[in-house]
Amino acid sequence: MGRAFRGHRGGVNVVDMHPEEHQLASGSTDGCVFVWHFRPQLRPFRFVGHKGEVHDVAFGKQGQLIASASADQTVRLWTNSPQGDSHVMKVHTGPVRSVCFSRDSSMLLTASDDKTVKMWCTDTHKFQGSLVGHTHWVYSAVFAKTADLVASGGEDKVVRIWDVERKTAVVDFEDFDAAITKVRFHPDGSCVAASAKDGCMKLWDLRSRRLLQHYDAHTAPVNCIDFHPSGDYIVSAAEDELLKIWDLREGRMLYKMMGHSKAPTSCAFSASGKGLVSGGKDSLVFHWDCDPDRGEASDVTEAPAVAKVKSRLAFGKAVQSSSVSASRSRAISLGPRSSVALKSGGSAGSRQASSAAPPKCVDQRACEEGPVGAGEAWIAADAPMVDVRTVKPDVRAASDVPSAALRGCALADVPLPLAQTLQTMTNQIEIMAQTIQLLERRLYMTEAQVFELRGELNRQPGEPPKSVGGLDLGPSGGEVGVECSVSGINFVR
Repeated sequence: MGRAFRGHRGGVNVVDMHPEEHQLASGSTDGCVFVWHFRPQLRPFRFVGHKGEVHDVAFGKQGQLIASASADQTVRLWTNSPQGDSHVMKVHTGPVRSVCFSRDSSMLLTASDDKTVKMWCTDTHKFQGSLVGHTHWVYSAVFAKTADLVASGGEDKVVRIWDVERKTAVVDFEDFDAAITKVRFHPDGSCVAASAKDGCMKLWDLRSRRLLQHYDAHTAPVNCIDFHPSGDYIVSAAEDELLKIWDLREGRMLYKMMGHSKAPTSCAFSASGKGLVSGGKDSLVFHWDCDPDRGEASDVTEAPAVAKVKSRLAFGKAVQSSSVSASRSRAISLGPRSSVALKSGGSAGSRQASSAAPPKCVDQRACEEGPVGAGEAWIAADAPMVDVRTVKPDVRAASDVPSAALRGCALADVPLPLAQTLQTMTNQIEIMAQTIQLLERRLYMTEAQVFELRGELNRQPGEPPKSVGGLDLGPSGGEVGVECSVSGINFVR
């Protein structure tokens, strides 16, 4: 179940999910750090101590330790308890913009407006060294999975990759024309991604040291990005008030989500990848239920109108499935579990968007200040989703053991050639059944269009047409769109 949390008295700058996914932390311009519980009966923890706005928060490995970075030039290490005990670290001579734990939480990484990135021992709080080389403010710095590399970026428009042991820069990526807002390592460590104030996202291969993907992701500065644990997806939050999830394997946008009334400033996937948290300038924190690997969201109830729209889009998947193989043929390997499609020109953001059900946010009371307005999720449907996996039947090899056709029969009594023939016939029947379903959907759409056209022929002379085939033509009668609303969730095409 998705939730909305309200309690900050200023815009939310950052959110992070507990490793065990039963809490989330947020930092705000009000200088407070909140720890929210997913159990409704538990009150949130409110940690007060910073004398400036909180720019970043991060959970430790076990979730018992929370680090926060502030404009007051300090980092605080909070104990995740109602008492909220903290240790103050004066680590920089300028506002601290970023804080990050290593994978085992033994090291702490901080970045600041004093143009430096520094490393600290978490247990002893002792200084371990500086990474010096940026010529302007450093907005973001993160450890790689193995903590042998660090990526950083900031106002000087350069993404730097550092060797932790030697404390020197090993490669610089200077492809941006605007300040870099966030950097993130791919979960398998094979590439690094960064976002910038020009609305773009870029991914580089660390082995070949070349640009892999460029996305004109947003029309306004991108505030935050984060990789899905599988490495196949990335989420972005920007000043255009949109959250977007991108499919890195095919280089296209998967979901477009709108829930914040003001720009979302931070986003982060859960450790399992089935949840997503976001915070915005509207002082709200949202937890979204989503699972990009399944291509759908849980707890979504469909009305007949929505089912009609989805059936139309499903038919579009079938007739255009031939273009999927061409798209996937341009994929190159990123690691053992993921791949990224190489874009040779243009923006990956111009690819078609998925029509699967989006993540959702459900409003619930989170603290005594009262309930929050329900968040909305908007689906991007600029074109039908092109994914052959949704329409291609499961055609198994003829040598597989037949299932439905041979149930109740002893395998020893059936000759192998006959078993293979029965299996092939079963697969062909499945293909025919799915083809009939697609034809029925097409017939349903055609009947609906005929009905609508008949109504248009009977309308008063001089009255502009309003719809054709169940599709809203808009005030001018020329722009086609579909809008359905179900339980506060809007689907827009």
